[in-house]
Amino acid sequence: MENNTTAEKIVITDAPGRVITLDEPAQRIACTHYSVSEAIQLAGAWDKVVARDGYLSNEKFYPGVEDLPVICPARNPMDINYEEIIAIHPDVLILPNFSWLGDTDEIIGKLEPDVHVVFVDTLNPDTFCDTIETIGKIAGTEDEAGEYIEFYRSIYDPVVSITSDISKEDRPNVFFKAFSDEIDEIKTYGSEFPGGNELFNAAGVRNVAEDLPINCADVDEEWLLEQDIDAIAAICWDKKYPETFGYNVSDPSAARIQAEEIKDEIGELDVFSNSKAVEDDEIYLLNNEMTSTPRYIITIAYMAKWFHPDLFEDLDPKALHQEYLDRFIPGDYNLSECGLMVYPD
Repeated sequence: MENNTTAEKIVITDAPGRVITLDEPAQRIACTHYSVSEAIQLAGAWDKVVARDGYLSNEKFYPGVEDLPVICPARNPMDINYEEIIAIHPDVLILPNFSWLGDTDEIIGKLEPDVHVVFVDTLNPDTFCDTIETIGKIAGTEDEAGEYIEFYRSIYDPVVSITSDISKEDRPNVFFKAFSDEIDEIKTYGSEFPGGNELFNAAGVRNVAEDLPINCADVDEEWLLEQDIDAIAAICWDKKYPETFGYNVSDPSAARIQAEEIKDEIGELDVFSNSKAVEDDEIYLLNNEMTSTPRYIITIAYMAKWFHPDLFEDLDPKALHQEYLDRFIPGDYNLSECGLMVYPD
């Protein structure tokens, strides 16, 4: 995404390549999907948000969120409540570039030119700094956006400078078990999942399903049994495990006991029980927000440390995670006193 600010106008190019011109920085921003909300937070513009999606609920993470009107359901950020948007009349509506979930042309046609519609890439680590820069331009918070970009680059660039030299043969084959309602449902991320392979590549691992022409979908168990799986990274939904995952969990000791139980359950599944991952106890857990929000930059650090400890002896992902929270998130969180976001951490 390219951006240009003149004295009179703010001109940006959004993720699909549309050129959008604003007369001045937006004072009223509506947004959908929690990855976009967090990106707005990181760019220093959360105080300009006047409408949000139905997933958000954490007042510590997003001050005042409960008072903001909801403009889409929790599980579909492209299912827009147009009447609500028109009534609120934001300057800009910022959405994720998830065209497979809805008709982008319909959204644009129903709202522009009264409301500027901007689509951004939030799940591709290769281009995320462009997204933060774009939001900073839209909101007039370039300084805050630049501060976050500097932090992001301080993690991403050193890690990728090392992992980019790791050959495909030397990368562990990791199966990424996507979150589901039941633990024996086997879903994963394929080549069409936005930013997925970029995230895995940055961490120096090979996604077992990297060539499957899917976004996030069920996989054939016979196919899976034929794969060499060196490690399993299971994405765990905090709504399914409310006493284990999340910053608001109050008993970290109990959370770790439960995390071990989840690992055991995964290892006992028939599709994994004979894998090298289970044999070597290479099973890792990630809260869903660690891959579906901008916090994937911290996940890259954790995975680099998990899978290439000899190459990253000085890397401290937990300290970076705490710095992320301390510097860019309003709530007062101490990772040693709350639930899990990754395990082991």
